[in-house]
Amino acid sequence: MSSDDVEAIRSLVHRYADAACRDDHEAWVGTWADDGVWEIGRGPVVGRAAIAAAFARAMGLFEAVVQLAHNGEATVDGDRATGRWYMSEATLTHTGRRALYYGYYDDVYVRTAAGWRFASRRLTWLYQGPPDLTGEFGPPPGYYAS
Repeated sequence: MSSDDVEAIRSLVHRYADAACRDDHEAWVGTWADDGVWEIGRGPVVGRAAIAAAFARAMGLFEAVVQLAHNGEATVDGDRATGRWYMSEATLTHTGRRALYYGYYDDVYVRTAAGWRFASRRLTWLYQGPPDLTGEFGPPPGYYAS
């Protein structure tokens, strides 16, 4: 395992969060492999085009998003790797609702000709609700229902 690979994956995680904060759809979608799978609790979204559409719909709800990647690690095995990264997100909707989210992503990465990309990201929610922490800890009931 190369420390250069781990650093490149750390940079990928940063670019993902940074693009979400800047509402930069092109940069955010560029972090994904063509056949990537994104799961944030409403069922898997498969393929870069579908992920791009889902991201556009989600971001369309918000006036502002601040997503931060916190502690995490990656383990590289050849041209694939796995990792877990904790995240927080503060949001302001177009209707004025403010919310805070905490969770972690379990990731699979793949080395492509363009560098490391997400093969999959699955988010586990630890908290979501008002910034005063009066919301739900853990996923809301039925959130991961099939």
